[in-house]
Amino acid sequence: MDLLALFTTVRRHKLIVLAVLAVLIAGNAFVAFGIPPVYESQAQYVLIAPPPQPSDAAIERDPTLLKVNANNPYLRLPNPSVVVDVLAQRVSGGLVRQGLTSQGADEDYTISSTNAIGSGLVINIVGTGSSPESAAKTLDLVAASMEKELYDMQKVDGADDKYLFQALPINPPTDPTRKVTGTIRSMIAVSAACLVLLFGMISVAEAIGPRRTKQVVPFDGPEAARDAAEPTKAPVVPPRANASDLTIVLPRVRGAEQQGPASQRPTRD
Repeated sequence: MDLLALFTTVRRHKLIVLAVLAVLIAGNAFVAFGIPPVYESQAQYVLIAPPPQPSDAAIERDPTLLKVNANNPYLRLPNPSVVVDVLAQRVSGGLVRQGLTSQGADEDYTISSTNAIGSGLVINIVGTGSSPESAAKTLDLVAASMEKELYDMQKVDGADDKYLFQALPINPPTDPTRKVTGTIRSMIAVSAACLVLLFGMISVAEAIGPRRTKQVVPFDGPEAARDAAEPTKAPVVPPRANASDLTIVLPRVRGAEQQGPASQRPTRD
């Protein structure tokens, strides 16, 4: 089907087009004004690694180091970026998320590691909310929970604070901004659904239209059903006559009829 035929078909069903257009406008209006907006505020923290555990030579030089508990299990990891991954998993867990939500935080916050700076020791926090104040509050609550979880997971063996990773903010949190990408995606989805609905309704209308124009034969009784069941006989065409079967009838002459047969007619001189 070319574009001209498509345009003609759509134009023939104006009521359907108007109905789908009304649904499209109502759906986009609901997405734009009915769904609460989403605001975001971000902050980044870098983890500062503690000094390594004291060696035997350092303990011989300073025996007081034996009194300091340097048993931080995360210091024994070959890659310090694992600390960021573990921390992100803990703060994103169900129990912590539920606790933050009960304190007034938005449940859609995110916390993840990023390689934008350094070798994976930067953690990014995104606070969300239906208003700028709600997004900022969520960011503060998640940041405080992140620092608490970082402290608790390193103190499982009672390590001294000197041998703990510290989270330092890289820059101040960003101002809450409205996230419009989700709204645009929702509007595109509504428009695509209305387009599918339009062509679906037009296809149904095109299929139903020819059926209504067919002639309906009334059912009068058993005789009508029997007549309808019998095949229609073709009219009988008379056979074509041959030339030998044709008889030419000539009109009689009135004078000759009065005079009688030719043998009895008087001859003329």
